[in-house]
Amino acid sequence: MLTERITAEHLAELYSDKYIQNVEHDDRPAYPVFHPLAQYLSAWSNNEFAGAFLVITQSKYELELHALLKKEFLSKSRELGKECIDWAFSNPEVLRVTAYVIEGLEMAKNYCLKIGFKLEGTRRKACKVNGEIKDVYVMGLIRDEWVLL
Repeated sequence: MLTERITAEHLAELYSDKYIQNVEHDDRPAYPVFHPLAQYLSAWSNNEFAGAFLVITQSKYELELHALLKKEFLSKSRELGKECIDWAFSNPEVLRVTAYVIEGLEMAKNYCLKIGFKLEGTRRKACKVNGEIKDVYVMGLIRDEWVLL
């Protein structure tokens, strides 16, 4: 289950989690995003906090999605991810959702593919992780494809 809010305590819990800290890049630590175009959806499984999804509005037609799910809830990740995509497309103006996955996070890339995203391209040498230059995969899912899944 998803809710359209998150507590400061839950945000702190997520961003201090070693598993979730894998998203650190560009010489900056993982930390919450506070911006008018960003919002968090809390993810719950059996009344337990399972993590969150960060949703960034790129335009009225496109949302950028980031999964921040706790390792112990990976067995529920597909269900929660699909619920997040359903939420995104519940807005009739949203035509696509996009996810950016850093090279080396193959489990995250495969997760996106399994819930319906398509690999659309690669942003070559787009970020740095632990001093190493990495590509970033561009993953996309359009409304028409989602309706067919």
